[in-house]
Amino acid sequence: MFLIRAAFWLSLVVFLLPADPQTGDQAPRVTAIEALVAARSAVLDLSAFCDRNADVCTTGSNAFQLFTDKVRYGVHVIQDYFDRPPADGNSDTLKREDMQPPWHGTTKKDQSA
Repeated sequence: MFLIRAAFWLSLVVFLLPADPQTGDQAPRVTAIEALVAARSAVLDLSAFCDRNADVCTTGSNAFQLFTDKVRYGVHVIQDYFDRPPADGNSDTLKREDMQPPWHGTTKKDQSA
């Protein structure tokens, strides 16, 4: 159903784009009413597809379910990978020198002035 909706909206966007003015009379002319009637007929025909081809719809539904299960499992594996602590048990990646504040004291030149 997602693909049908995506195709519909993409077709609507393409339909609303202006035509190439260089095509002139060669391009077929379709009014908005004709396009809407044709789209309505296509949607009605597609909505009855599963009635005519029940086995195809069942197989497609099972394939889509398998796909969504794999996506969920993949997201779970990735989430577990990033939530897992490092193998050495040390989650601190900073060295002791990195955590020392920078020196802001005076130098010998500053003391003599």
